[in-house]
Amino acid sequence: MAPTLKNDDIVMLDSSKTNLDFDGLFVLRYGDVLHVKRVGRSGRRGYIMVMSDNREEYPPVEYALEDVQAVGKVVWFGKKV
Repeated sequence: MAPTLKNDDIVMLDSSKTNLDFDGLFVLRYGDVLHVKRVGRSGRRGYIMVMSDNREEYPPVEYALEDVQAVGKVVWFGKKV
């Protein structure tokens, strides 16, 4: 998620916000791994767009809602000094 997030950054999430009907930065579980990604609307019903801020290296991918679990919405992040 560079340049927004870098390795060793700390994120705080609200685990009560798991509704992917809204755009935002979320912690998602797909492919047996946790990811911090932006979520956007897809043109297809039942799908979402999952985006990285580093789109040159990680282009947006469309996922079926049933294949993605939202762990929570990122509400804050900090950097180590």
